[in-house]
Amino acid sequence: MASSNNWERQVSQARKVPITTMCKHLDVQLKKASNGTDGESWVGVCPLCRDDPYLPRLRVNPQGGSGTGRYYCPDCSSAGDSLGLYMAVKRVGFSEAVREISDVLNSAKEGL
Repeated sequence: MASSNNWERQVSQARKVPITTMCKHLDVQLKKASNGTDGESWVGVCPLCRDDPYLPRLRVNPQGGSGTGRYYCPDCSSAGDSLGLYMAVKRVGFSEAVREISDVLNSAKEGL
């Protein structure tokens, strides 16, 4: 039972990583958007696009979704939360992504 609780805690932690923090971890540089939309939004070069890797088409809304943010790229139609972005960029499945993010979070707590 303890193992199940630990897994649930890891999944919960992975889902709570803010999208802007995940972008920073994945080396996606964001700039504040000046499009006049409500709230705060950011743009950056989509790490998933292969068409034009230099145009900032990735849209990031830190308040979207469950409060941790969402991303969307109109060119490659990729969208989701921070966990989904990690899975897509790293090309890993859900379980592996949760474990890797948990390791990163634990390392950060230890001051690495």
